[in-house]
Amino acid sequence: MPCTFEGLPFMLNVVDSQTQKPLSDVHALAEWQMYGAGGRLNGPAMALDAVSDADGVMRFPGWGPIKGSVLGIGSGRDPLITLYKRHYRTLRIINGGPPGMKDTERIRRFYQDGRTFGLDPFKGTLAERVDDLRRYGIRGLPRSDADNLRFRGPYLNRLTRLSLERERFPPDELRPGGFVWHLDREMKVFEKGLR
Repeated sequence: MPCTFEGLPFMLNVVDSQTQKPLSDVHALAEWQMYGAGGRLNGPAMALDAVSDADGVMRFPGWGPIKGSVLGIGSGRDPLITLYKRHYRTLRIINGGPPGMKDTERIRRFYQDGRTFGLDPFKGTLAERVDDLRRYGIRGLPRSDADNLRFRGPYLNRLTRLSLERERFPPDELRPGGFVWHLDREMKVFEKGLR
């Protein structure tokens, strides 16, 4: 029998870590990652995105109930949130749950609701920027065609924002196997669902 899950609404604030001023237009991608065969994380049970307003505030709606994996949603990945803004280092937020929380619990809450997170201005090399975006900008979990169709909006929003940095990348990243090559391939997968 599949488990039933639902998520509670939450919000967070984003500021520049140096000035402490609110950051607008920060893209947040929140993924509730469920377990699949072999007890490995195997795609999203839910994926949502949000963009911070002029006050640095972003809000996520509640969702569900939905059916999901009998093995549950990965603790700490319920949700796993990545924050992205051009010219800033990408930030990954791992949700912390109370001790003893079960992966199969129905109600999923963000235990850092209302917290303020600071983004660091990016000051590294182009190679370091590519590494930052490769690790946190594009998700690496397997997913099915049905997941691509269901969650194309949030993922396509993230990929479209990442693609705005393409002119800065060295030629090696445009070749097969490079970051931009992977980015273009991922975008085609999600855009295909829009036709």
